[in-house]
Amino acid sequence: MSNIDTLAQLFMKFPGIGTRQAKRFVYFLLAQNPSFVDTLAKEISELQKNITQCTSCFRFYPRVGESADSRLGRGLCSVCVDDADSATLMVVEKDTDFDSVRRSGSYAGRYFILGGTIPVLEKDPASKIRIRELLERIEGSATDGLTEIILALSVNPEGDFTRDYVSKALTPLAGQLGITITTLGRGLSTGTELEYSDGDTLRHALKNRG
Repeated sequence: MSNIDTLAQLFMKFPGIGTRQAKRFVYFLLAQNPSFVDTLAKEISELQKNITQCTSCFRFYPRVGESADSRLGRGLCSVCVDDADSATLMVVEKDTDFDSVRRSGSYAGRYFILGGTIPVLEKDPASKIRIRELLERIEGSATDGLTEIILALSVNPEGDFTRDYVSKALTPLAGQLGITITTLGRGLSTGTELEYSDGDTLRHALKNRG
């Protein structure tokens, strides 16, 4: 197998990338200046060395640049140690959803990255998302005044299925702790992924959650 085929197969592991797109990426790289390819290879090789994952919200963040607060030594990102409203916890699927909500400026509470959605026919749903970690986060946050969990998931079949599963899993603990579970209002169109939503849409969805 040639380098072209091997690299194309690696690109096909990226979300939404098929055979043709993967080959286009390879041929694009072959047509670039060697310095571009060297820089790209260096950035990829250093990615996991320079980026770490928060032990509380599970988002990825730079090891350098968020180290001013001594509490970050516990493995917490700057968002989890700031003065955000601890009464609300927004559960999103992935880091790009977190980025979209932050850019919208429509939410000032805490976050939790679920790690994806559950395929509708999945036989072991708990293996696809961080449900155990979420339950632990909620238990630990109850003493900090947590009163509401916002399930901010994509409005598509997998998002709906995941939202129903997570809601059922959280209901006993939430009821015991007096915590309300809400979902985003239908300011989000069916089939919409959160990361592609604009700020106005997200603000409307948050305002009309229920």
